Order: sequence, then C-alpha cells, then structure tokens
Amino acid sequence: MTIDPKPDGASDVPATLVLRIRPTYLDEIALFDPLQPTATPRVVGDRHPWSNNEYQSLNFNFVIPRGDAQRNVWLRLKTSSTTLMLVEALTPPENAQGDRRTELMYNGLLALLLMFMTWALMQWITSRDRLLGVFALKQAATIIYVLAITGYMRIFLSDVIEPDWLDRLTSLTYIPSMAGAIFFEYTLLGEYAPPRWGMRVLLFFLALLPVEAALIVLGHVQPALQMNMVIIFFEPVVALGLALTARGTLSGISDLDSAPVLPRGAIVLTYAIMVLIMSASSLPSLGLVQAPDFVLNNFMIYGVITGVLMMAMLQVRALRMERRRVQTQEALTLAEQKFNLEHQQRLEQRKFMSMLTHELKTPLSVMSMAMGSKAPTPDLVAHVNMAVRDMNSVIERVRQADKLAEGQVVLQPIAVRLDAELSDLQRNGPDPVRIHLNLFEAVVLHTDARVLRIVLDNLLDNALKYSAPGSMVEVMVTNDAAFAAPGGISISVQNLPGVAGWPDATQVFQKYYRSAQAHHQTGSGLGLYIVSGLAKLLGGEVHYAPSETHVRFTLWLPF
Repeated sequence: MTIDPKPDGASDVPATLVLRIRPTYLDEIALFDPLQPTATPRVVGDRHPWSNNEYQSLNFNFVIPRGDAQRNVWLRLKTSSTTLMLVEALTPPENAQGDRRTELMYNGLLALLLMFMTWALMQWITSRDRLLGVFALKQAATIIYVLAITGYMRIFLSDVIEPDWLDRLTSLTYIPSMAGAIFFEYTLLGEYAPPRWGMRVLLFFLALLPVEAALIVLGHVQPALQMNMVIIFFEPVVALGLALTARGTLSGISDLDSAPVLPRGAIVLTYAIMVLIMSASSLPSLGLVQAPDFVLNNFMIYGVITGVLMMAMLQVRALRMERRRVQTQEALTLAEQKFNLEHQQRLEQRKFMSMLTHELKTPLSVMSMAMGSKAPTPDLVAHVNMAVRDMNSVIERVRQADKLAEGQVVLQPIAVRLDAELSDLQRNGPDPVRIHLNLFEAVVLHTDARVLRIVLDNLLDNALKYSAPGSMVEVMVTNDAAFAAPGGISISVQNLPGVAGWPDATQVFQKYYRSAQAHHQTGSGLGLYIVSGLAKLLGGEVHYAPSETHVRFTLWLPF
C-alpha cells in the first residue's frame, strides 16, 4: 500500500496515520513498514488479544508515522475465513469519526434485531404461534452472531477466552444463526404444501451444520466456512424454488383451516429479494465476482432488509391469523348457539309431548268409556263434555303459546272497559259464583281487548282450578303501583291454595311448569307462561306475590 504523506498538496497534517482494516473477523494481519522495522511483525486479528492492539476499536488498526516521502507498506493476511479485506489510511480524527459511524451503524442494527426478536416473542406469548416462536429464536441467534462478527464479542471476551478459541467461537456463532434461518423457512414454507424433495434439501442443509460445527472445533475452520458459504448461496435459491412450486394450501383446497394465512405471492417476492441480497454477499466470497466495498457490511444490509421483510410479513400474518381466529371463534359460537338451540328445542318437544300425552290421557279415557257404553247416563255425558272442554283448553293454550313464541301476536289497541271485561268473564266462566269482583271504579284501558281477555281468563281459570274446593277467588282492581311504575292499574287475583299447594316462585312462569300435586287435574302448564308473555306485549307485567294465606298473582297494565 502506497502512503502519500502530503496528498492533494496539504501542508498542515498530523504526524501519524491509522491503518483501518475491515472486516473484523480476519484471523491475522501482519504489518511491514520500512519506517518502523522490527524483529517481529506487528500483528492484529482475531487470534491476537484485543488489549494488545495499538489502537483499540471495533476494527483492526495500526498506527504508523506519516513520513516525509511516499513509501510502500506491506500487509500480510493469514485467515481461514474470507480473504476480502479493505484497508484505509486515515488521520486520527478521520479514523475516530469513522469509528463513531461504525458504532452507530452496528448499534442500530443490534437495536433493530432486538426489536424484531422482542416483537416476535411478545406475539408468540399472546398467540402461541409456532412460526413466531421460531422467528424469535432465529433473531436471538442472529443477535449473538452479529455481536461476534462486528467485534463486540472480541472486546468483551478477549481477556477471558484464549484468542484461538475466541476465533473459533466467532466462527461457531454462525451455526445457530444459520440453523435458525433454515428452520424458520422450513416452518414457514411448510404451510404452503411445498414439494417433499425441497423440504428434504432444507433438512439436509440443517444436517450439515453440526458437521460444520465439528470441523470448526477440531480446527478445520476453512473447509467448514467454505461449506457454509455454499449453503448460504444455495439455501435461498431452494427456498425460492419451494415457494414457486408450492401448492399454496395444506390439503389442496382453499377452506378456512387449510389455506395459508399469507398469499403465496408475498412469500415468492420475499425470497426473490433475499436471493438477490445473498447473491451480492456470497458471490464475492466464493471468488466469482470482484467485491465492492459495501460487501464488507453486506451481512448488515441482509439482516436489516430480511428482518424488515420478515417482520412485515409476520405482522400481516399475525393480523390475518387474529382475524381468522375471530372468524373461527364466531363460527364456533354460532355452532354452539345452534347446538344449544336445537338441544333446547328437543327438550321443549319432549316436555310438550310429555305434557300432551299426560293431560289428554284422562279426557280420552272418559270419551273411550262413553263410546263403549250402550246407554250413556247424564253423568257420563257431563263427564264427556268436561273432557272435551279440557281437551279444547289444552289445545287452545298450546296454540296461544306457539303464537307467542313465534311473535305472531299482533296488537290492535282500542278503548276497553276493564270492569265490563271482568264481569263478562265471571258471567261466562265455569263457576261464576266462586268469583268475587272488587272494582273500585270504571277503568278504561287503551289496549288490545282480545289479548287482555286471554290474560284475565288464564288468571281466573288458574285460580279456580287450583284453589281449595268451594273457596272464593278474589279479584281486586286498584291503582296501587307497588309492583310497577305509576300510570297504570293493578289487578290482583288470589285464592286459597288447594291440593296442588303453593307454586314454586322460581318456576311459576316457566313453560310447562306444574307442581307435583297439580297433575291430578288436566292442564297444560302454559297458562301463566302465556300470561307473562302477553302482559309484556301489552306493556305491563305480572308478579307472583303470595300472602301468608293466599296464592296471589298481580297484573299491572298501563292506561
């Protein structure tokens, strides 16, 4: 290397120069300077302690005199890795400035890699997605490799580990980094159903890495690194070929479970860019093309670009996976709701059939006995008529409950006199003398007369049927708002409990509910269910409010 003491006619120049040598993973560089002859060569490199360097930084450096005339200095490289070497003669301020730029560049790279790893790790903790976990491990291995290849490991461990083993350790750091990259690509491409031969090639590359590690440990570093460069060159090409030839789905169909999250075109484009970047790095190292200066930091360019590409791709993938998870969860929820609805419908059908067969058995038995009689007596005819009424009552309740459940009840509000409706129901009921009406005034409601009549009829029929024999059923109309807001009327129907006893307050308005003692009488278990549903349609509500002596239901309706 020719040293010119006064380049470009400069006059005010420092007395010394710094020979700055990169990359930072060369084994040994010896300097021969005619102005500083020594018995032994001055050396720097991976195989020499960092603390012995003449000028300590991330790079290799020699401090030489500027001299008064042009001269040649000689550098001898002995290395088992790359023979690419960039040497610059700089003034101390220029070299210090270059060191700061290098440190900022390397620190920025490490910060990016750490950010990528942290992001992937946090995403993995949240989603437990295997690919994100593999990417986080890959980034961790890459960070260790970058610490070694940029010289940080040499600075921190130079006084702890022998230089020769530290050099081997630097070479070994590439093994887990490369293994993480290959296994990540194997995992990613596995989602696209690639050809089996290509996946076996990736596994073959993985199997070669332990061989490389063994060669490095045994001291055969150069053949191991040459093997590694071949893998570096061909592995992205194989990955690109797999992306191009993959079917794009796990099972050959594009359903929600088998289709990959990212389109195959995004994977192809990513690997095409990676092949271009890796080619720029590998070809000079293989001696196939002459190396430009930027190739010395090409691993940084490759790490940043591929890291950004992969993180962007994984971010999109994570978002799409979350959207797919939500869709799957919604589908699962809908399926569960459908199952529960069908299960509920089956239970209701069983309850309905159980009620129907039980409640129609007695009336049908009476009618069957009457048909078998040659001369029916008046009492038998009366029993038959009652059986027919009971059957009609059950069928009518079922019809009303069905219309209520289907939302087919259409209201037609008109002015209705409550006292007239109650009096008419009393007069036409099965046992008028047992109903006592306590009406404090003539009340007019703006409501549906037909629906109101069904509600009141069910309350009265329920009270007459389950009250003590011969006891009175009290009907009281007041403007008491104890059970609802003001602006309406309260109608209370109470009776003494009969054989059926006191109803269960938690089930009294449920469909098909009847107390165990109530089954001696014909009934559907739908009356109070219908009352509750229709009362809500009318804008009111019904409550079970027993006293110490009476079963009482209170209906509140708005004016």
